[in-house]
Amino acid sequence: MRSKKYVAVFLLFLLVLTSTLSYANASIEMPSLVKIGLFYGSSSLPSYSLSSVSGFKLGTNDNSGNIKYVYNIASSSVQVMKDDNYYLQEGNFQDQAMADNEQSKISSSIPNSIVGYDGSFHIYFGPYSNQSDANSAMKSLIAKFPDIKIVSPNKNIVIAVNGKIVFLYAESNTFYLMNLTGDSPISINGKRYRAYFEFIRQQGSDMTAINVLPLEEYLYGVVPAEMPASWNIEALKAQAVAARTYAVYNLGKYSKYGFDLTNDVNCQAYNGFDGENPNSNKAVDDTKGVIAIYNGKPIDAIFHSHSGGYTEDSENVYSNSVPYLRGVEDKYVFGYNESLDNWSVNVTTDSIEQKLKSRGVDIGHVINVKVTDKSWTGRAIQVTIYGDKGNYILNKNDIRSFFNLKSTMITISSNGVNSDSEAYILSQQGVVKKSLPNLSVISANGLKTVGSGDIYVLGRSGTAKISGQKVPSASYTINGSGFGHGVGLSQYGARGMADHGYNYIDILKYYYKGIDVYDTIDNKTL
Repeated sequence: MRSKKYVAVFLLFLLVLTSTLSYANASIEMPSLVKIGLFYGSSSLPSYSLSSVSGFKLGTNDNSGNIKYVYNIASSSVQVMKDDNYYLQEGNFQDQAMADNEQSKISSSIPNSIVGYDGSFHIYFGPYSNQSDANSAMKSLIAKFPDIKIVSPNKNIVIAVNGKIVFLYAESNTFYLMNLTGDSPISINGKRYRAYFEFIRQQGSDMTAINVLPLEEYLYGVVPAEMPASWNIEALKAQAVAARTYAVYNLGKYSKYGFDLTNDVNCQAYNGFDGENPNSNKAVDDTKGVIAIYNGKPIDAIFHSHSGGYTEDSENVYSNSVPYLRGVEDKYVFGYNESLDNWSVNVTTDSIEQKLKSRGVDIGHVINVKVTDKSWTGRAIQVTIYGDKGNYILNKNDIRSFFNLKSTMITISSNGVNSDSEAYILSQQGVVKKSLPNLSVISANGLKTVGSGDIYVLGRSGTAKISGQKVPSASYTINGSGFGHGVGLSQYGARGMADHGYNYIDILKYYYKGIDVYDTIDNKTL
């Protein structure tokens, strides 16, 4: 009997344990490395200056996902440059040592000789800006180098030291550069980053520069770029989990350009090693491997600066209704930044008309601007611009971008006057012109100001109506609160919650409804 009692107590203990320590049945693949586009598209450059205290290793992809190191440079400073010149190629060598040895023998007689790699090591002569110059040079060298041949431009990348080219990379469009020894940060164009770099010659642009590094080290540069490192550690932890989750959810978003995420507002800010701070690094370390999940999958953990008092339902800003992106009252967001708590913007009708014309829209003269629809949170989701030739409707986030607003938690008020209608009065002084707001008449009830309403006058031809008309406002004042799109985690709100004693799990579950905070290392919910 006693043994049955012990079994019952043990089963009860297990039930309590499993109810308080839930192990999620989630299959989530966390990336070991992430690729961050630093310079790409219109920001890509034809050359980059890099420095490392240990010198550099140059590498290529071995077609199995691994990097094969092909060349070492002892110099602490190099330039990586795109190259579209002609070269002459001779020899075929097994490794760098053999190629360097050959190049040193001939460098005194042929100073424009360099070592290069296209899958094998060769000696290259050049550069030559056109094929004619390359042909002329080949004629003078072919007796000494019978196997010499012309190499046409093919998206080459060259490495220069102190302005002199020392290595030509001609195997593919992708090239890797990392520390020769150790793991100290590498500087690119004056800014330091962890791990290593990948360079790609993209079609129709200059060289794309990519920072490749472990996910957690990437977050060291993200968290303090998105949230001040001086804030409460629990707010920083919430930001770390949101940033980690965002990265995992959006991994490969820019794969067509050769990387996963950008370092700017298109994804999340990332300032590399120089942007790190011990406080935010601790927040990353304390939440290592922790992400937010919904139904066993990482969420799109978007966030913004200041909600203006309420966060927003996703469909009222974007197109889709997302179950975990529901608006909530942001109780503790105010009191930290007056410029975000309340602000105002003045816009003129002229500026509105110009912006509409830049969009190819002509509604004539603007006569009114109104918020014509709001969400339950009080955020404007539709603004109508009324013109004397038609109307134009702004919806959701377009409101913010059109008026260049911090947020859409706004009201709009007119700065106009009431009337421009005029009446002509015959008096002892002759005909006098009066505007209706300034016109007074004597009635049975005494002296009365007409204002902007309609009046009727008796003339030789009978009764005539003079209509009061409102003058369109020359400008409008937009009063607002908050900063950002308003969806997901509110950063100032997270700070307020943390300062009121809530931990990072409380914060995340408040702003992302129905989620689990999941430890991918120990495979359990927290």
